[in-house]
Amino acid sequence: MEGKEEVDEVIRKLVAIAVIPLILLTLTGMAYTHWADRVEIIGVVETGKWRPEIGSYKIVTPVGYDEENPVNGEISEDKQSLLVTCANVSEGWNIWVGLIIANEGTIPVEMGEPGIYIRPLDQSESFNVEIYLYGPYDRGGHTEVWGGVKMEDLPFEGNVTGSIILNPSQKAVVWIEFTFEGDEVIDEARIIITIR
Repeated sequence: MEGKEEVDEVIRKLVAIAVIPLILLTLTGMAYTHWADRVEIIGVVETGKWRPEIGSYKIVTPVGYDEENPVNGEISEDKQSLLVTCANVSEGWNIWVGLIIANEGTIPVEMGEPGIYIRPLDQSESFNVEIYLYGPYDRGGHTEVWGGVKMEDLPFEGNVTGSIILNPSQKAVVWIEFTFEGDEVIDEARIIITIR
């Protein structure tokens, strides 16, 4: 019997020798973390891509504006803004600018009203701006508020107030009415419409 007790005692000592360093190692890590006031966790986080873009635009003007009051538009390289250049702006001048905004990213995007900046600054208060937001639309669903638009068609019914959530590959349509109510004639007005 004595031999068995000796074997048991040797085993207990070996277990204690193996377990004590593990406990000390754990306590050392916790003590260092508490003392350093910092925990370092290593992990991998994957994020999606947020990328709304102006896919296309339309400028709708009254009959005859092209000759006397030319209006031109250009989308920026990053597709985040549209520059509209307008000549001979005078009292009663009126145009509509339409944008198709597409979510080209991998995560949903909240789309609100675009930012509008008008130059010359001293005349920007003379412009009345009305914004109409439509959507969201899946591929091809936006044609009812985009295709074959005439001045008298605008604004369409069913616009959204607030913002729209665009899932990846969905689109929104924005129609913006600009009316000049000032007394002076502006040789050239520049309107910048941004979606961010």
